[in-house]
Amino acid sequence: MIKNIAAFAVALALALPAVAQVKPFPKSFKTQKIEAQGATLHVVSGGQGPAVLLIHGFGDSGDMWSPLASELAKTRTVVVPDLRGMGLSSHPEGGYDKWNQAADMRAVLTALKIDQAAVVGHDIGTMVAYA
Repeated sequence: MIKNIAAFAVALALALPAVAQVKPFPKSFKTQKIEAQGATLHVVSGGQGPAVLLIHGFGDSGDMWSPLASELAKTRTVVVPDLRGMGLSSHPEGGYDKWNQAADMRAVLTALKIDQAAVVGHDIGTMVAYA
């Protein structure tokens, strides 16, 4: 019985660090809301240099990119939006197809006065990137 309790305690202690935590974006990054086709998109951006747009996957938010964005911002302008209906972006009734969401990403870049950007997508973010 004591061995079982001890084994359970050790297993629990080892499992605790596995809890996911969101790493914050650097303090130099700014947060803004950008209007795009009837949606209000939450966008975090920072850094300087050639632009890179990071598009998250389904059921996630731009926060998933914070560790990579922190590194990329050393040499790049990093743009991290939440897709419509996810994260802190608005939840409009429609416009969730990849073509509309790609137009949302263009609206974000236009609002930030960025003409050209490398695009990195994860999961459905890749479909949006290719649209």
